[in-house]
Amino acid sequence: MSKLIQNLWDNYTEITPSVTKIKSIFKLNNDFIFADHIAYRSINIGSCGIEKISQPFLDIGYKVKKTYFFKDKKLRAIHLENETSKKQPKIFISELLLENCSYFLRNILLSTFCQLNFSSDILSLGRNWDVKYDVYKQLESESEYAAWLYIHGLRVNHFALNVNQLNGCSIEGLCNKLQTLGVVLNNSGGIIKGTKAKGLKQASTMADKILVEFEDMYHKILIPSCYVEFTQRYMIKKTSFNGFLTKSANKIFDSTNRISTRSIT
Repeated sequence: MSKLIQNLWDNYTEITPSVTKIKSIFKLNNDFIFADHIAYRSINIGSCGIEKISQPFLDIGYKVKKTYFFKDKKLRAIHLENETSKKQPKIFISELLLENCSYFLRNILLSTFCQLNFSSDILSLGRNWDVKYDVYKQLESESEYAAWLYIHGLRVNHFALNVNQLNGCSIEGLCNKLQTLGVVLNNSGGIIKGTKAKGLKQASTMADKILVEFEDMYHKILIPSCYVEFTQRYMIKKTSFNGFLTKSANKIFDSTNRISTRSIT
């Protein structure tokens, strides 16, 4: 991995213990197998939008390949590929479109993120502000994506394991094994999203949970953090499909939805 990608990986694994479990299950020694693509969540405010977040990748040889829109989630996204090294992971950056959100949500996230200035470490900046549980719940009721940004700030949302690099393993077999061993997978739209005919099948774990301290609570609360995605790519007209399927990606976003939480006193 490049230094930039390695820093993102280290930042991501700090709050995604499922990575260690999955590496153990499949006896994986190479972290790069988790780099089919890297997904990053952002917001269209000043230094925090797609144009700024993508710049460090453009600086090391990446090019924008396609733009995507997710109307119901109020998101825009792009994906980038490295034209100087095909072994580098694809980058998928999404951003919340504030102009399509409520006044409450806009006000909270503007006041939270507008103070941030672009810097070389912004990709792994995370959160440097205090949070309130009441605000989190109100944001979550409108946009889980916004609530996630409020809690975690600027950081990678997930890395995607490249199933094609697992010799003799299909995404169906991988998912069956994970479920047998108690790993909870995202079943929004089905466990496996996409088809071979469209060039891509995807699946993902439900996000891990981390303890978060809130100003207005006397105890910490378990809140979804990051997850692991799995991708299997296929040839279309003798060319590997390297893009993304909007319908499938829309369901993958649901991996950070809360199944259940419990407080720790």
